Amino acid sequence: MANALAFLGKRITIGTPIIKRFTCTLSGNYVLGGAIGVAGETLNFNTATNPGMKSRPRVPNGGPSGQLVPTTDIEVTQVPNGYTAQVEKNAVNPTAANYVLRIFAAGSGNAAPVELANGAYPAALTGAPLVIEFAVPQKYA
Repeated sequence: MANALAFLGKRITIGTPIIKRFTCTLSGNYVLGGAIGVAGETLNFNTATNPGMKSRPRVPNGGPSGQLVPTTDIEVTQVPNGYTAQVEKNAVNPTAANYVLRIFAAGSGNAAPVELANGAYPAALTGAPLVIEFAVPQKYA
């Protein structure tokens, strides 16, 4: 089952990038991609719902110039219960329709976080949606 995305809105500040915010409600099973940018959990920002009917909900799709939002400008700001997550451009076919979501169980002490294994999402992750923020150029306001 696909993870559901919804457009929350945007923050506009003069002279800085626009921040577009989305929620991601996890459902079904986690699929481990195995490497950076390799599809496992695919997020399609082109199909995000827009419950508040806010203007310009999409993220840049690359277009003829191929300019997608860099991974460094995408942040998962809310992940429940000590997990961490990141969104990456798909390494094989990068578009706004197939960003890659990777979720990690937090390490402790010197232990590095470990990516979730294939299988059902832990209940601790499905109780609240993740919040994903894109910093996009002003022209996409």
